[in-house]
Order: sequence, then structure tokens, then C-alpha cells
Amino acid sequence: MFDFAWIWVFLLFLPRLAAVAVAYLLAVSLHFCLNRWWVFAAADAPARGQLGRYGLTVVACWASTVGITAFALATMTANVFIAKTLAIPPATLLGFFLMRGYVFRRGPAPERTPDLAK
Repeated sequence: MFDFAWIWVFLLFLPRLAAVAVAYLLAVSLHFCLNRWWVFAAADAPARGQLGRYGLTVVACWASTVGITAFALATMTANVFIAKTLAIPPATLLGFFLMRGYVFRRGPAPERTPDLAK
């Protein structure tokens, strides 16, 4: 929803693919914060490492989104909103699995030392 609202605004003065690309970058800023604090509850880990991994993930998802949108505009529809909608499911799946397994992964469980007092 946030992404589509920005696309609508940017279409007033940018070409279609540029509007999609810029709106995407704004949306990922919100996305990082929500994932860090709410979805994966990973706020206790250092943000610097997460942010670097997140940046790589965003590039992959951004390329997926823009590529699929461009493909849909070239072959299926002239409507940028329909084309962008077609890009959402694959980019969402790619993003979720990269976020869970790479960006906000849990570290190894701390080693348990035997309690010799027992």
C-alpha cells in the first residue's frame, strides 16, 4: 500500500519505471524497521551487520521487482500498477526467505556449560 501510494505520487513527474524504482526504495526503509523490530524481533542484534545484509537483499528484491515489472509492461499490460502487482509475489517470497535466513538470522545458541554443582 505504501509502495503504491508513492508510485501514484511519482507518476506525476517521473517515467513509470522510475516511479516504481524510487517508491520501492522508500518502502524498503519502512520495511527494514518493521522487520527488525516487529516481524523477526531482531532489535537486540547489532543493526550494522543487519543493515549491510539487508542492503544486499534489497538490491536482489529491487532487481526482481523492476525486472518483472519491465517484463510485464513489455509483454502483458501497459498499466504500471498491474505490472507492479505481478512482481509482488516473487519479490515477497525472495525477500522473506533472505530476511529470515540471511539478514535477521538467529545466531548460534549459546553453549550450555554443565552445572557441576548438581
